[in-house]
Amino acid sequence: MPRALTALCLAACSPLWAQGPEAERSSAERAFASSVQALPPVQLELEPAPPPPPAPPRSLPPLDFGSVTWPPNMGDDDRRAFGIALNVSGSFEGDTGWDNITGNFDGQGLSLGLLNQCLGQGSLQPLMIGLRTKHPEKFKSFFSPAHLKSLNGMLDGWHRSGGPKFVDSRRSLLDEPVGFEAEAVSPNQASVNWAKANLYKDGAFVPSWKKELQAMAASPEYVSLQIAAAHGYHLRALEYETQVGVREFRAYLMMFDVVVQNGSFYPEDLSEYASYAQAHPEAPSAEKLEKLLILRLRHVRQQYVKDVKARKGAIIHGKGVVHGESRDFPKEYSFDPLWAYK
Repeated sequence: MPRALTALCLAACSPLWAQGPEAERSSAERAFASSVQALPPVQLELEPAPPPPPAPPRSLPPLDFGSVTWPPNMGDDDRRAFGIALNVSGSFEGDTGWDNITGNFDGQGLSLGLLNQCLGQGSLQPLMIGLRTKHPEKFKSFFSPAHLKSLNGMLDGWHRSGGPKFVDSRRSLLDEPVGFEAEAVSPNQASVNWAKANLYKDGAFVPSWKKELQAMAASPEYVSLQIAAAHGYHLRALEYETQVGVREFRAYLMMFDVVVQNGSFYPEDLSEYASYAQAHPEAPSAEKLEKLLILRLRHVRQQYVKDVKARKGAIIHGKGVVHGESRDFPKEYSFDPLWAYK
């Protein structure tokens, strides 16, 4: 076949898109497709989702709360928060929980219960009278006839004399005197004198008295009274948390321990803290709580400063050494210290 005829046949057999600009475009598309296949896969980096807010504790902590009566109007979160506060502060007050018991080393006659209510402050007698009034047969069952008669005599005398009386401008017996020493007036002092005359021999507890008192303190009926008495501490701690403006569970726990160990804050503590917080609005919450602790420590007797500082510092930071023991409260009681309780 002549060359001209062959070329004409090939041209006639080629599709139109393979000729001219179409051919160039097709070639470019194939080249682009090849280059795209050679590129590494694209990795899309999404912003991580914000972490969920700290959740409330899911269960009550280790103290035995079985068969006890809770104060009214406390929801599940309140009970769990209050329960952890009782565990933390109670663990500082003694090793046996609801039946913690301490002798007259501090001149208070007798301290009994989780948070160590005492005769010298007039805080123990109301609980004993409450048990005697609400559960008379139960109250009687804990004591021998002679001990029951003696204890009832002390409680009746205290009640007839007008109940708790303590003249003191300090917030706590751990504080330095404010112008004058504390004055324990007759009803409380009479109870202390009774304890010294009956509960101890050669400076140690009479074993039978100690056993009876601890059995009473550990009973569900008396534990319910302890919880009711501590509910006032709970409410005061919530008030302080609101004033301080740190909405974290560790702030509540710190305030609760201040009320238990130190009574309360002095007015100047709160006013100076308010000035500090206004001047440092972006300060971390731990720094704010430490500032408040420093202000409160100014009033504490020097021999007690180390203990008060260790307790509150461990609560602020979640862990620390208190009474020679390493503590890790979030781990021990399964809670997030940053939970926005109340």
